[in-house]
Amino acid sequence: MLNKYRKSFINNWKENLYLFSLAAFLVALPTSISLISCAAVALLVVWIITGDYKTKWNRLKKNIGAWLMMSIPLLYLIGLCFTHNFTIGIQELNKSLYWFIFAFVLGSSSEISYRNSRRLLGVYIAAVSWVALFALLKLLFAAHINYFDFRQVTLIDHIPFSYQIAFALWLTLYFIYYEKLNKATKALLFLLVLFLLVTFFSLKSFNAYIYFAGMTLPALLILIWTAKKRFLKFTFIGIFIFITTFPIVYVYQCVKKFYTITEYHYDTIEKHTSNGNLYYHDFNNKMKENGNYVSLFICEEELVPLWNANSTIEYHSETSGGFSFHSIIKRYMTSRGLTKDADGFAQLSLADIKNIENGYPNYIYAENKLSVYPRIYETIWEIDLYKIYRDPNGKTFAQRIEQALLACSIIKSNIWFGIGLGNSTLAYEKAIKETGSKLQPQVLNSSHNQYLNYLYRFGVLGTFYILGILIWVFLKGRKSNSFLVTIFFVSMLAANLGEANWETFVGINFFAFFFCFLLWIMPSAEK
Repeated sequence: MLNKYRKSFINNWKENLYLFSLAAFLVALPTSISLISCAAVALLVVWIITGDYKTKWNRLKKNIGAWLMMSIPLLYLIGLCFTHNFTIGIQELNKSLYWFIFAFVLGSSSEISYRNSRRLLGVYIAAVSWVALFALLKLLFAAHINYFDFRQVTLIDHIPFSYQIAFALWLTLYFIYYEKLNKATKALLFLLVLFLLVTFFSLKSFNAYIYFAGMTLPALLILIWTAKKRFLKFTFIGIFIFITTFPIVYVYQCVKKFYTITEYHYDTIEKHTSNGNLYYHDFNNKMKENGNYVSLFICEEELVPLWNANSTIEYHSETSGGFSFHSIIKRYMTSRGLTKDADGFAQLSLADIKNIENGYPNYIYAENKLSVYPRIYETIWEIDLYKIYRDPNGKTFAQRIEQALLACSIIKSNIWFGIGLGNSTLAYEKAIKETGSKLQPQVLNSSHNQYLNYLYRFGVLGTFYILGILIWVFLKGRKSNSFLVTIFFVSMLAANLGEANWETFVGINFFAFFFCFLLWIMPSAEK
């Protein structure tokens, strides 16, 4: 039997080597940036080793979409001619080369059987699932990981990995729906879907939620349109209504809860602690936690000695991020609805003190590690503070808003042709001076919006060129695998509103590979 398989492998070594290189890349995608680079190069090497260049060339000549995608790096090369920082410009150009690599290799390669493509996607789902399990266990049980370290539990950046979880989830649902599987197998796959959902939301990436919505809503619309059984059609309609309404209602309730505030008046507020010491009240400071103002009911005369006597971290020390540690103490006690005095401190448990020492400014972050609510609360808190003080620094969502506004300012001055490659830092610094923004220069790496990035780099003409190519290729080739190609492409268009996915290393590799794979390599299983 072993000799039979060995003989079969040798006789079909070209096809098997090609399939192995594809599998290696799929395993690398959720695992390691270094492995992604090696696997991409391996695809090129295998293309060369397997020969048959005449057939590949003839196949490529007929693939107009591949030629168009291969031309995208030329736009970056033109942009490099206008750079003021050649090093950064080259880095940006290098990332664009993956458009060429995957369009060239997969655009000239033959379509594989559905059986083999199913195996490859099974390998990918397994790789994503194992990394997801590792991340979830690390988030739950690693002693040095707390709520704010959810960005560090994955092997690659948590945002593109969250995209991959969402895609693996829908690939699994795709096989459940279109494959003829026994009940036991379907039950196991549904359990896998539930596990991936839990891990996906535990990684708390809002941009990944946009990606997931961009994938799920068109998927449901397609299923509603194509379902032949009335029960299935109404089931999909019900799921669609739930998914479109529940997040809106839930976020509304979170916002309403945040702004349900206990108000006090200066003339009637308690002025002294139970020990007779004077409270400090700052009515001008509007920072709040769980509906309570942080700067009310403060008596450091009582709080400081008690804290220092019960903690290894001094009250007036600084955090690793350069923030005053006492601000975390006050915020946490406020989140519990406690006064910042001896009476309030007496109500803190040992677990509360440990949470504060670990940097939690609110108890909900410590007690709801897998819940989405703390992430929503954190974003509402950031936006509220940004509205009050107009200072985006130290606030992820607020920084993105400010970067987008600055990007729009840059675009207005360079509307048609953009600023070229490697010039974004200088352009942002100039925009900060002109607009009076408080954004610190060290966070000026991207607008976190792919379309704004294209507009200020290449102008309207260059942006329309890239998007026009991709939309044309999608519309021209989507019939080969309409369900997966459609949800994959539309979801990335949505996610690009909150992240420059086609200019991040993992993002461009993930999209360019699967876009080409689904268009030209994988046959459809759709009925």
